[in-house]
Amino acid sequence: MSAGDPSGDQLLSKIIKQIKESSSEPVEFVGLAGPLCENEGVKVIVQAKEVAVVGLVEVLRSLPKIFRAMKRLERELENVDSVLCVDFPDFNLRLAKMAKKKGIPVDYVVAPQVWAWRSSRLKDIAHLVRRLYPALSFEEELFREAGVDAHYMGHPIRDSLEPRNPKAARAELGIAEDEFVMCLMPGSRHGEVRRHLGLLLESWKLLTKNLTIRNSPLKVRALLPLARGWDAQSLEEHVPREQLATFRELIESGEWKLVYQAHLAMMASNFGWITSGTATLEAAYYQLPHILIYKLNTFSVFLLQQLSNYVREDDPMVGLPNILLQRKVIPELLQHNLSAGRLVNDTVEFLENPSQIVMMKKTLRFLPRKLGEPGASRRIADDLGSLWGL
Repeated sequence: MSAGDPSGDQLLSKIIKQIKESSSEPVEFVGLAGPLCENEGVKVIVQAKEVAVVGLVEVLRSLPKIFRAMKRLERELENVDSVLCVDFPDFNLRLAKMAKKKGIPVDYVVAPQVWAWRSSRLKDIAHLVRRLYPALSFEEELFREAGVDAHYMGHPIRDSLEPRNPKAARAELGIAEDEFVMCLMPGSRHGEVRRHLGLLLESWKLLTKNLTIRNSPLKVRALLPLARGWDAQSLEEHVPREQLATFRELIESGEWKLVYQAHLAMMASNFGWITSGTATLEAAYYQLPHILIYKLNTFSVFLLQQLSNYVREDDPMVGLPNILLQRKVIPELLQHNLSAGRLVNDTVEFLENPSQIVMMKKTLRFLPRKLGEPGASRRIADDLGSLWGL
């Protein structure tokens, strides 16, 4: 099995748990994963954090350790009956090619987004993958037309999302009902945190300096959810040196509160600055008004634009909530449009217009049905069990 990032580790851990509960025979899982899969008994021979990088330039810098990880998995292929991949397409399709050469079947959860970029991968997927479980409903037909045995079972993320209860979340995190709270999420990968955390610090300084909404001062505090494997010390290592004192002061004063329960933080917050990825989908599910942010290395963006018509469009949507709802409900600040000044100005504009916040929350109520019914992990596990003869 291969789950190369935190979201993949989360989704796959649920599926593995369901397989183990329903199987009448012992099943051993081995491969690339993170702590959640390890908790489900997976024998991890490559830790996901070793290969979890985003951006073409960032991947190039990490090639030696990525190749070492691939070599370890390739050797392990000699001992397995089947391969199960989750998302992480550049890595996993290469692994699938190795498995195919050895006659080992490959099943795949969360389809590569070929509709956004590198549509040429459709042919590879049709050749390499026995069964595909796309996470988005519209993808099933697209892949089936290309000859892929695609079965949409719903998005497995539904099974990781707790019921929405803002009042209980605030009580658990010790936040008063009348406090205004921001949810700040710079990302879960090292490169993402390095690119975004300094920007969030700068933006926070601007936002909280004499913040007045509708002629009344507004005092805000922030919740900073930590991905597994992160703590205050590891975050400090990604803070620009000139901002380190500010970061420490915010943490020590309690103005920024580090929490490990991301879903509670989303439910307890009034607004958010959230890095694009699974987190913005989760935030939208909890009807948290937020601004989506993302910055890649400049050269990575240039290469990406050469490979995709989608990202060359005048106003492409990159956030999954917007793609699923087919409209830009969540504002997106990307690349050169993302600056501390722009982020703060757009935030204040929202806070000064509560009708916009209400409209965003109302529209986000439609998102859960776009993710399918709960139980996707069970449905995928049952189907895999049939394929594997369990």
